[in-house]
Amino acid sequence: MTPAPAVTSLSMLTCKVPAFPAQHARPVPVGDWEHIPATTRGEVDARLTAHGYAVLEGSAIPDPGAAVSVAEALGLGPVFTPPQYQGRAYVDDGGVTQITADASTAGHPAFGQTTGQHLHTDGTLQRIGEIKTTLMLCARPAASGGTSQLFNAAGAFAALLNADPAAAAALTAPDVLVRTSNLPDSHGQASIGPAFAIADGRILSRYSVTSTDHYDPAAVTSPAALDRALEFLRDAAQPSTSYYTEVTLTAGQALLLANDAISHGRAPYQDSPDAPRMLFRALFTTRCAATEQTA
Repeated sequence: MTPAPAVTSLSMLTCKVPAFPAQHARPVPVGDWEHIPATTRGEVDARLTAHGYAVLEGSAIPDPGAAVSVAEALGLGPVFTPPQYQGRAYVDDGGVTQITADASTAGHPAFGQTTGQHLHTDGTLQRIGEIKTTLMLCARPAASGGTSQLFNAAGAFAALLNADPAAAAALTAPDVLVRTSNLPDSHGQASIGPAFAIADGRILSRYSVTSTDHYDPAAVTSPAALDRALEFLRDAAQPSTSYYTEVTLTAGQALLLANDAISHGRAPYQDSPDAPRMLFRALFTTRCAATEQTA
C-alpha cells in the first residue's frame, strides 16, 4: 500500500472506521488454543472490523505456541519480528515476545518495568501501516493494575478530519512524527513519517505519545494547526470519550488489536513476587481478510 500524499476530506475513505462498543462483548471462546474452531475466524473478523479489537478466551493457559495457533486459525501468516528486536533474549525463535518484569526483559525500557506505558502504536519504527495486527496473550495477570488502555486513533482522526481539515492535514505531513528507539545498542535509531495516512480508502495510524515520540512543528506548514490537532487527540483519548476504552485480561485470555488503527497503552501494575505478570506478544503484517471490507 502507498499512502496518499495528503488527507483532505472524509470522502477519501471507502472503508469502515472502527467504533468502540458501549459495552465489551463477551470474549470469543477458542477452546484449548491448539484446536481453534474454524467458526472463530468470522466472529473475530467482525469484531476487528467494527471495533478494532477482539478479546479471545481459551480453556487453558497460553504459551508462546498459542500465538502461532491463533495466527493459523485466523490466517494472519507468520509472526513479524521488527529488526531492532531480533536476537533479544525476550524474543523466542518464532518471533513471540515475552513481556514480564523480571531479569529476562531487564534490557527493555517498558517490558521490564511495572510502570505504565503511554499510548503508542507497535512497530512505530516501521513504515506506517506495516504492522497491522498485535496479539497479546495473558498467561498470568498482575496482582493488581496492568489494564490495557485502548484509543481509537483512526476514529478520532476521522472526527478531526471532519471538524478541522487543516489540523488533520498537519498530522499527515511526511516528516511530522519522529520516533527514536531507546532500546540498548539501538544508537538512537529513528523513524520519521506521518502520524496518519489514507491508503486503499482506509485510515492508517501510527499515533504515539511516549517519551520517544516527537511531533516536529518544522515539518508542517502551520504549527498552529499541528497544535490544534494534537490537542484534539489528547482530548479524544480521555476516559470520558467514546474513543477510549480499557481491557483487563485474565489468565487464558488474549487481546487482538488492529494495530494500524488503535493505539494502546498500559496502566501501572503491582506484581505478586512468586507469580509475576506474564504476557506473550506477537506482531503481524496482515489481518484477517474480512477486516478489509469496504463500508
